[in-house]
Amino acid sequence: MTTKPRLHICTTCTASSADAATDPRHGKVLFDKMVETCADQDLPFDIKPAQCLTNCKSGCSVALSGSGRWGYVYGNLDPETIITDLCDLAARYANTTDGIVAWRERPESLRRNVIARIPALD
Repeated sequence: MTTKPRLHICTTCTASSADAATDPRHGKVLFDKMVETCADQDLPFDIKPAQCLTNCKSGCSVALSGSGRWGYVYGNLDPETIITDLCDLAARYANTTDGIVAWRERPESLRRNVIARIPALD
């Protein structure tokens, strides 16, 4: 059984531009908006909540991962404006064999938001 690549969204994140934590947290707002927006779409990736990506100074944060693919952590995302671009990036990621989406093929709003790139396990 092959699993789809995953978009993990940190649900405990507070946006780096915020003065204080909110209830619900900015990351939870981002997760809920992504799930709602993508509910009726046949996505090539799964959306999963993550309790913490330990990227608190650069919240909101997400991670992309998949079997045999490079993994990525993105930060400083605005839950109000990033939904369409994040869905586009995750789809592009899912449609690669190695997880590498060329810099120029990434939505412009996400090009400079890479926090880390993690080698594939297999």
